Amino acid sequence: MDQAILKTEVEREIERFVESINTNAICRLASSYHGGVPCQKSRVPKHGCFNVCIFVVFNTSPPDRWVVRIALPALAAWIDERIETQLANMKYVSAKITIPVPRVHGYSFTDDSPIDSAFIIIDYIHGYTLDEFSLPFKTDSRTRCFINLAWARHKYRKQVADFYIQFRQDEFPKIGALGLPINLMNGQPSFDCDPSRIHVVHCPMPMVMAAQESFVEDAILSLARNDFDKSLNIGLNARGGRDTLYAQHHFRRFVLDNWLDSDKDKAPFFLVHGGLSMLLDKLVFDAKLNLVGVLDWAWSCVIPAQMMVPPAWEMSSLVAAITEREYVLGLPPRLSQEWVKMETWCHSAIVMAVTRLDLIHETYWFFLFNETEGKIPWGVDFRCFYKWAIIPRLVAFMELPERRALLARRVEEQRQFFKDEKEHFQMESARRILEESGEAT
Repeated sequence: MDQAILKTEVEREIERFVESINTNAICRLASSYHGGVPCQKSRVPKHGCFNVCIFVVFNTSPPDRWVVRIALPALAAWIDERIETQLANMKYVSAKITIPVPRVHGYSFTDDSPIDSAFIIIDYIHGYTLDEFSLPFKTDSRTRCFINLAWARHKYRKQVADFYIQFRQDEFPKIGALGLPINLMNGQPSFDCDPSRIHVVHCPMPMVMAAQESFVEDAILSLARNDFDKSLNIGLNARGGRDTLYAQHHFRRFVLDNWLDSDKDKAPFFLVHGGLSMLLDKLVFDAKLNLVGVLDWAWSCVIPAQMMVPPAWEMSSLVAAITEREYVLGLPPRLSQEWVKMETWCHSAIVMAVTRLDLIHETYWFFLFNETEGKIPWGVDFRCFYKWAIIPRLVAFMELPERRALLARRVEEQRQFFKDEKEHFQMESARRILEESGEAT
């Protein structure tokens, strides 16, 4: 949800932290992991949601290029656990799976850090993301285009297919995030370990849950209820309160009653990257479309088979590529058979909404409602359809007193949030609640 006040404060804190970074100290830090070879900043630092990246280049021939990834203290929860999980994932994948992972040159957890912040130092991977190639390699590509588009698509999908096939072959006995074994000498997680000693030791994301409980039912969907009940801002200026509550309720019921396969909520479980479902910037290719790096392993986790789905930007074509690769590699058609149903129904949309709670509203109303309760007749104006098909459902749904009480409380809390927001940002007027009729109040 759009927490404007909190978001602004976090952004300011991040800006202050980035401005306070002593790049000379960072260069000395990087040099200490490169035998004292001098280095210098090579480009403007970048930061995402959880890290700031300092890019350095060494005085070597050819020049070595590294990235110092520093955890942002503004988002300090689980920093060391996230660092450990990222290290464990990269160590495990580089040893067990033929996927190019940046080499780790150094790291530190928060308490022992010479720069007072947790960090990881890795190779800089030069190349192009799928965004820069303008997937699916159209002729109007912004940066590059291929004369043989069929060749480009086939080569790209072959490599991504191998990526997923290998993940599907590697099985784990429980859900969670990978962690490093403990060094008995200092009590710290040890990156210098045998990869076979890396196991699931953490929760799959910042949540308190038993790793062996139902991943979807007991963990993630409970967060969705909690998010609607307690979030400061549930976005009632952009979506109706009844719409939101209705979508939350019926999405949950559909997942539990119709979609969730309890047999697949049991071992074996499978490691996934965690950032490929919607984003195109995690895979890095060279100019000839060879996969040279897979980035950002901090949120990778071990999940049930049903949660392992194709990325939203690839569906039937990737299934065909996986079928071909399983045949060429002499493997049983396991993943291709599991994913063939994805060609006729978008299971990836459900998985994305289950793991990204802010997508539940859109997933329900723009996809699931049409699939379960009736599509809008061709040529019918949506406003008319809303009045005669949706509003009666909302009215019947809100007949329960506890639902009316919950929504009344959340509407009042939303109004107060908008008032506080107006004062904080000195706005001319406060944002207003949007009712289901489309009129602001």
